[in-house]
Amino acid sequence: MRTVYIFILSFLFTAFSSAAQNSFPSAENAAANVVYPAGLQADVEYLCSEICEGRASGTAGGSVASLWIRNRLAKWKLIPMEPDYYMLSRENGNAPLFHSVGGMIESNFWLDNGKYIIVCSHSDGLGRLGEHLYPGADSNASGVVATMKLAHLFSSMKMLGRSGSTSLIFILLDGKEKRSAGARDLVCRIKEGRFKDPRHGKIIREKDIRMLVNIDQIGSTLSPVHKEKCEYLLMLGNNRLENGLSETASIIRRECGNKMDLAFDYYGSKDFTELFYRLADREALGCCSCPMVFFTSGITMNNNKTRDTPDTLDYDVMKERILFIFHWLCRII
Repeated sequence: MRTVYIFILSFLFTAFSSAAQNSFPSAENAAANVVYPAGLQADVEYLCSEICEGRASGTAGGSVASLWIRNRLAKWKLIPMEPDYYMLSRENGNAPLFHSVGGMIESNFWLDNGKYIIVCSHSDGLGRLGEHLYPGADSNASGVVATMKLAHLFSSMKMLGRSGSTSLIFILLDGKEKRSAGARDLVCRIKEGRFKDPRHGKIIREKDIRMLVNIDQIGSTLSPVHKEKCEYLLMLGNNRLENGLSETASIIRRECGNKMDLAFDYYGSKDFTELFYRLADREALGCCSCPMVFFTSGITMNNNKTRDTPDTLDYDVMKERILFIFHWLCRII
């Protein structure tokens, strides 16, 4: 009887392991079900619409955008990181109230390694300045939509009983334009022991976080790495980046038939690559001791301008970028 019991357990473990290793769909299936250009454009257009008013922190438009994010995470049944998904905070106890939104997709129960990967992007923008509306399509409606699509993809996999050994936490950070208030609040929560696994209340410490993945400005093709090649993506890592991740990215590109022109520095400049880790939310996130990867399509002449509108983005290429990040995450979780 004991032999039979051990055999059954072995069979189940093998089955779960096999499922985890072969659990993720092809790029074509993922695109057909979740990620397609028209859907990406519709989401970006909503976040850039008059109702969201440029998504400035502390405004009605910013709250509308946060609610849109919250409702989608709830629809996809991510586990809320805080009650009702809102990770509320105030800078020094003063207004405005920042509405970061976060949810988790738990790992495979049988394979859980007790680790986490945080995927984040900032959801706020400049809003209205005087009579001018700054829609912020590339900066950073594109990053929000990319992060949300990744959450949707992994949620779909989880509902099919397919997941990896590492839990994924998706956070849309408010307050980037207010001295990265949302990112600084997240880091404070982690360092002060206030960042907890919503399933059982276990404190998530820096050593438990395998990686921070930051997505910012990922919809444009106006600043290609190599001239006349619009299918490109910058994948930048800090000095704590795990060995082999760039090699893994190259492998994924080959296996998926992805023709993305990958760059692992900022247009060949070491100085600009380092500078990017002192800009925006990455300066705050860099205070954590865990590795960080930053995905972007680069700065363009439209950033922080009223002309950063949805019609300036390339949604076919944006789709390919999202699918690349999805397959890369599949490999490392």
